[in-house]
Amino acid sequence: MIVESVAIDTVQPHPRNVRQGDVGAIVESLRAHGQYRPIVVQRSTGYIIAGNHTWRACKKLKMTHVAVVWADVDNDEAIRIMLVDNRTNDVASYDDHELAHLLEALMLTPDQLSGTGFAPDDLDALLVLLNAESKEKELEIEKEQDKSERKQLSCPECGYEF
Repeated sequence: MIVESVAIDTVQPHPRNVRQGDVGAIVESLRAHGQYRPIVVQRSTGYIIAGNHTWRACKKLKMTHVAVVWADVDNDEAIRIMLVDNRTNDVASYDDHELAHLLEALMLTPDQLSGTGFAPDDLDALLVLLNAESKEKELEIEKEQDKSERKQLSCPECGYEF
């Protein structure tokens, strides 16, 4: 793949993109880091098939050029790529413990969480969730230990166990 810098108005959002992205968060990222990955554009139409909201954020920042990778695909394939690009983000998840460690470490830096898409409130909520999950697991372990420590008794006359 070859990345090219093209005039931002030579490409356009895909008219059938159903994704509603957080352009504000992308603007924040672009301000902090610049465009660190290209958008993907169907060569035959000039429609963006991955990175529609990055393009919108670039426009908001009045950027004149955008990094592009061209895809030589037909219309059906372009839609499939656009959908899978959006869907794979939907079904992804985090390792919450590792995420908390990363965010806590960044909070100790001068820029804290700037440019990450996370806010200190997000970290606080994550820590509350992890703490609640930890307490829940501790209670489950205690219950299991209580069960294993209980002695089985049986009635010498009828054999009933309790």
